[in-house]
Amino acid sequence: MEKEIYFHVGLGKTGSTYLQYKVFPKFKNIYYIQRTKYRKSFDIIKKTGYRKYLVSNEFDRQFPRETDRIAREFPNAKIIMVLRRNDSWLASQYRRWVKNGFSGTFEEFIDLENDNGEWKQKDAYFYPYIQMIMDKFNSKPLVLLHDELSSNPGKFIKKIADFTGAEYNPDEISLNRVHTSYNKKQLLLRRKWNKTFAGTMKESNNRIIAFFQGVFYVKPIRYGALYLAKILPDRFVPREELTPEYYMEKIRKFYETDWKKCVEFAKQYDNE
Repeated sequence: MEKEIYFHVGLGKTGSTYLQYKVFPKFKNIYYIQRTKYRKSFDIIKKTGYRKYLVSNEFDRQFPRETDRIAREFPNAKIIMVLRRNDSWLASQYRRWVKNGFSGTFEEFIDLENDNGEWKQKDAYFYPYIQMIMDKFNSKPLVLLHDELSSNPGKFIKKIADFTGAEYNPDEISLNRVHTSYNKKQLLLRRKWNKTFAGTMKESNNRIIAFFQGVFYVKPIRYGALYLAKILPDRFVPREELTPEYYMEKIRKFYETDWKKCVEFAKQYDNE
């Protein structure tokens, strides 16, 4: 029996957690392997006898490496990607980095002039990722847009179900978000905190040590600072923008051609 294999590969910050916990578990006649079992997913597929598999994880800068690894093992796998407009996606990534301890400005996170930022320009070009999938796998990917998940979740979910051949009951799927983002006040104060105190520490390569680092150091500092920021009076909030609108517009124009190509590719599924 030839197995049908589907990999949802993110990208990160495009509703992946919602799909992984609210949608994919409700799919029927397909064996779902969620992200906590991703490391074991290849072995699970090889050692079990289900006809169809859906594996979900989310990649950002790991995308080339991980999709290459998937392609070597399962070249006939079908890929599902969700994309978010470049400026919005980078702003969301930046908020995540600030939450985790980054102290720089948005302009220092993604540098459009000299490419000296923490996030490199090439990592926010999405159409090359689509081309990468086309080159590595034997079928074209399903490319969806994050905007549609917000504006028409029913249609968005149906596209994935149709692509994978899964059945589901729409009434069983909650449309509520899994978690909400931290607000601007919390993140501005968190960024200020990061400049004064060590917001992160170098993670050990030992998984056990890294676990205890997270439990006893990283998470208490991270979430303690965010909670404190929530209850502090507004007068302590820095009078500045977290993601300035002028720079958001600059990013949008910088990646405009790339995004148009992605949108055109995604549109083909509206005509099928």
